[in-house]
Amino acid sequence: MGSVAIMRPKTQCEQHRDSLQSGNGGVSLVGAFIPQCDEEGQYRPQQCHGSTGHCWCVDSRGQERAGTRTPPGAPRINCDEPVLPKTQCEQHRDSLQSGNGGVPLVGAFIPQCDEEGQYRPQQCHGSTGHCWCVDSRGQERAGTRTPPGAPRINCDKPVGFWSNGISL
Repeated sequence: MGSVAIMRPKTQCEQHRDSLQSGNGGVSLVGAFIPQCDEEGQYRPQQCHGSTGHCWCVDSRGQERAGTRTPPGAPRINCDEPVLPKTQCEQHRDSLQSGNGGVPLVGAFIPQCDEEGQYRPQQCHGSTGHCWCVDSRGQERAGTRTPPGAPRINCDKPVGFWSNGISL
């Protein structure tokens, strides 16, 4: 006695994938993103674009989760971990790095963030060599700017310890 296969209706992911694969007379468009579905027909938590190499995490509806996109060659992120919203420093840095079609403007200052995404206490302009201390919002602390080649100052000292960048 043979087994009977019961066909389940196609899931949203399978319909999405199949519509893109057969949308052009049965020929998928070269370079088009085709969503990846798991064995149950659900969106795989991590989607990767075969042509560009970019990967990102998606929710159960296949919508990209903000802040999860990685460029080709970058370490892939764990899509099962919750995504923390970007900090002010990370948003500031990323807006400057991607504001010109993904290419930072030559000579533009790009803020440096620490491992927790906060502004590093000392910021330095890569092109000019000037360094200065900032507060937790990334605002320059008065009297802390040093010219290129000058000894760096300790930005962990309380406000009022500087006069023209020299420790008092």
